[in-house]
Amino acid sequence: MKKLIHFTLLMLLLVTLAGCVSGIHEVLIVIRRYASADMPYMTDNELGVMIDMLEDADCKVWVASISDDPYESETRTITPDIMVDSVDVENFDAVILPCLAAYATLPPLEIIELVAEFNKQKKVIAAQYNARLILYELDIITTDQMTSSGVTQEGRIITSGCCPYAGRYYGCEDGTRALIEKVITTLNEGV
Repeated sequence: MKKLIHFTLLMLLLVTLAGCVSGIHEVLIVIRRYASADMPYMTDNELGVMIDMLEDADCKVWVASISDDPYESETRTITPDIMVDSVDVENFDAVILPCLAAYATLPPLEIIELVAEFNKQKKVIAAQYNARLILYELDIITTDQMTSSGVTQEGRIITSGCCPYAGRYYGCEDGTRALIEKVITTLNEGV
């Protein structure tokens, strides 16, 4: 009986330690408000795909915005969990910046400052298509990464040159899945 109790305690300890070692990655997706008829399409095919893939990989996903307005499609509604000005970067392992059919314009200053803080703390940063402009303006990526149509990675910085919108209208290969796969791999490798 004593051996059984010791064995049970040992197994509980191993399960607890395994949970601590693997950990759950906290990932922030920052959405910027942009009026477009393509938002339902982007909600399903970019933002929704990102969230689903990260959750399937056992990541805890938080959506941040400067507004609490939801992104909606016929099949889902994605409502921000937190306002950008309330984000504590220390609590997150990565930030993802989807394009969401935004043209090549910079988002509000608070989003740029948030990304700069993620970079300062050497967290994983991923940006898709026109959201790469934020990284370029902050000198986080090079011109080559800014103009590439594929998915590129330089250490903890991951970019995709084609979002679902660009794929639909310009014929490039949507990089959403490849971008998120690289984010998950990078987080699990502890880069």
